[in-house]
Amino acid sequence: MRYETIEVYIENEIATILLNRPERLNSFDLKLGDELYDALRSLSNDSDVRVVVIKGKGKGFCGGGDVKEMYAADDKPHFLRELTKAIHKCVIEIRKMKKPVIAAVNGYAYGAGFSLVLACDLVIAVKDAKFNTAFVNIGLAPGCGTYFITRSMPYQRACELVLTAKTFNAQEAFDMGLVNKVVDDLDAAIDKYASKFKKLPPLAVGMAKMLLNEGMQNDLINHLELESETASLSAGSEDFFEGVKAFVEKRKAVFKGK
Repeated sequence: MRYETIEVYIENEIATILLNRPERLNSFDLKLGDELYDALRSLSNDSDVRVVVIKGKGKGFCGGGDVKEMYAADDKPHFLRELTKAIHKCVIEIRKMKKPVIAAVNGYAYGAGFSLVLACDLVIAVKDAKFNTAFVNIGLAPGCGTYFITRSMPYQRACELVLTAKTFNAQEAFDMGLVNKVVDDLDAAIDKYASKFKKLPPLAVGMAKMLLNEGMQNDLINHLELESETASLSAGSEDFFEGVKAFVEKRKAVFKGK
């Protein structure tokens, strides 16, 4: 599929999705939502890809939903319903994907753009990145993000960010546990993190991600059983055999994703 609002690059098992509407701060419209979902689903099924990176072109990561399109819509309730569905599909695909997804935040991450950041597994941001939940500033109930933010910080802190729609910087996001690392050189940091996953066993990484997501909603007994089943399943893989063999032989393992 040829894309108009995103660009996709694959190099050395690292896939990069570049949000490409810089003139609108890479804001979500229906086309970007559909194209991002298509790219995520395709990369999820690509066995040659070990890790996915999402970046924004220009001075923003993603400015949220396209407010000009909201204003122009004749049926605003219907438009917002369709737009939030398009965003939600992307969020679900990120969390379902059995490979890590890294948000490379190069600038503004507002509204749905901030929600997209929260959906990713790792978040690396430049020092001058800015974040804002944003929705209430235009009289809109949050269409995305409230699920993750209340699982990332205490309820009262989440309320402060969502209800007041205050802007905060990368260091503040790091201090609140929303960002893994604040950096000067974003590309170098992303390459360092992504390269780690090229050396790790992709089956085990994917299963670990699944368990972390299921753990947010499972009760203890069911989750322990799921852990046991998953461990048993992974023990039948070639990667597990290579891992324990390399451990015994005191050498670095070479994983093949089988």
